[in-house]
Amino acid sequence: MRIWKKMTALVLAAAVMVGTPLAACAKNAWIDGNTPEELTNRVTTTSGEVIWPSVVTDFHATDLAALVPITPMNVFDVETGANISQYADAATHVYVGNNREYGQLAKSALDSARWAVGAQMGPGFTMNLFLYEGGVYKPKESTIQEMDFVMEIPKSLRDNTRDFAVLRLNADGTVSYLTDLDADPKTITFRTNYFGTYSVYCLVYGGHGCFDAYKPAPQLIPVDQATLAAWAAMGIPTDPVTLAALGFQAVP
Repeated sequence: MRIWKKMTALVLAAAVMVGTPLAACAKNAWIDGNTPEELTNRVTTTSGEVIWPSVVTDFHATDLAALVPITPMNVFDVETGANISQYADAATHVYVGNNREYGQLAKSALDSARWAVGAQMGPGFTMNLFLYEGGVYKPKESTIQEMDFVMEIPKSLRDNTRDFAVLRLNADGTVSYLTDLDADPKTITFRTNYFGTYSVYCLVYGGHGCFDAYKPAPQLIPVDQATLAAWAAMGIPTDPVTLAALGFQAVP
């Protein structure tokens, strides 16, 4: 089966059912080291660092510059079962595709979520996770562990006055805000564990601070009792409130 440039999720599903290997699209897919850099699914940071996908990535999202998984391959392989497969061809694949057309209920839910924080809508996309095993693609709807992805923000949307996030429409109709985990204005790093066939992801942007309420709480650094005693001897407050404000947490 030949995969066309404008391949849809429906075509992908058909490929999965008949067990036909996916063929990379020459224009928009990550292929190999001989492919021109501007045509590959590799994220380039502000510092010029090029980030390659940690697993095989079939990229068919022309609205995005690039989007790649960065969670280590062995973590993906545990989730899909590639690490215990008896097939020599077993491998984890992430398929990234355009999602420009979705139902009115999905659109309403996403619109409500972005209006709630005063954000604007960017490109929509899908992410599907597969175990390729024995010549067959087997979809994985969700993972136990959350996986990290980095996306290069399209040049047309970059602006130093904007913050970016990704909206994810969940199976129950709710919307999750996946906030940016990196500080690079050229990229957004987000975390997810949902790869449903009909999932909807959308890049959104707004003024500085509009997504702050949805950012995960920073992890506190553990401090043992001996260190606390030394700090107290130096006159440094060691009560829980002060420690938390400084980013620390007392441990036995």
